[in-house]
Amino acid sequence: MTDTQTQLRTEDRPRAHARWGWTLLFVSLTLGVGLEAMEGFRWAPLVGDAWAHRLWSLAHFHGAALGLLHLVYVGWAEAPALSEASRAWASRLLRAGSLALPLGFLLGGIAHPEGDPSLGIVFAPVGAVAVLVAVALQMLGTWRRRG
Repeated sequence: MTDTQTQLRTEDRPRAHARWGWTLLFVSLTLGVGLEAMEGFRWAPLVGDAWAHRLWSLAHFHGAALGLLHLVYVGWAEAPALSEASRAWASRLLRAGSLALPLGFLLGGIAHPEGDPSLGIVFAPVGAVAVLVAVALQMLGTWRRRG
């Protein structure tokens, strides 16, 4: 990869996190409004299914919270606390985890067997680990003295 390509990818990282943040917020808040409407109209498939209600509420909450985290991360995406390689890893892990975690909760509530979430729930812990590693990389970078 040339220096110009590296520079372009580096300059796009804050913009990518801004896009992810606003998109996650929009999708998650829309899901939340939908859940509220289903609750308000007492939609039987939701109010009669405690697992679906709980898991979809978790998808809504985690998606919105991770959207806010991305918007905060815009200011840290190029901070010198981390090496370029660590910044790239943290960025990728945060994006992947932010997709997998709420998606796991959402899928876990669809067509699940009695008393258990469906198989889609496996995405949730994978996403959680990815987000935790991204946050840990950034945390360790802020405690380290660079330059």
